[in-house]
Amino acid sequence: MVYCPRCGKENPKGTLYCIECNEFIGDEEEKKKLKGDTYPSINTYPVSFLFTYNEPSSRSELFIRILYSFILGIVAEAWGLVAGIAQIFQFFYVLLYAKKHKSMFEFITGYFRFYFCLTCYTLLLTDERPPISSHEVEYPCKMSISFEQSSKRLELLVRIFYGFVLSLIVSLWGMVVSFLVVIEWFYILFTTKKNFGLWEFAVRFMNFSMRVNAYILILTDERPPLTGD
Repeated sequence: MVYCPRCGKENPKGTLYCIECNEFIGDEEEKKKLKGDTYPSINTYPVSFLFTYNEPSSRSELFIRILYSFILGIVAEAWGLVAGIAQIFQFFYVLLYAKKHKSMFEFITGYFRFYFCLTCYTLLLTDERPPISSHEVEYPCKMSISFEQSSKRLELLVRIFYGFVLSLIVSLWGMVVSFLVVIEWFYILFTTKKNFGLWEFAVRFMNFSMRVNAYILILTDERPPLTGD
């Protein structure tokens, strides 16, 4: 058990926030990672993310999530097919004009934002159900992206090969994350709270995989760093 330095309330070991006054009581390493209750990705890349950590988690949402993620997965597949067509259009537009088509960029970004929120929900990063929307809304997991109209023709060709290599890394990392999500699912089932270490590992995977997806979708020409920071 640990005691809150602010109110003196006794808390279960491993608790990050006091159950009485919500004071942060995690260790120094966790304090370095979290600012308040948020975990940011690097902000030097054109696509960045912010994740809100909330330790308590709902048992009932574990079961609702299975069905709800399946239904939204169908929506994502259908939306993704249209976004794929928009990506092809964007590819040839950049090839001809060396710049991105803004409407295509916005459409693909809308799909990408929805896909990001859905994946966060599926990976147990939040209990809040993702909105079926292409617009930026209040959600515990947020994405920000900057639009740069100019684009490089040569990067289109580099993207095909480099994107393939990065996709392999995402697939391998994703298999590990899938296994850990199962462990997290049972951890929540028995304790009604998230495990910070498992949650953080999934966040780092999201940081890397979503930057790779943004690069492949021609939302940015900047090659994603090989890190989950």
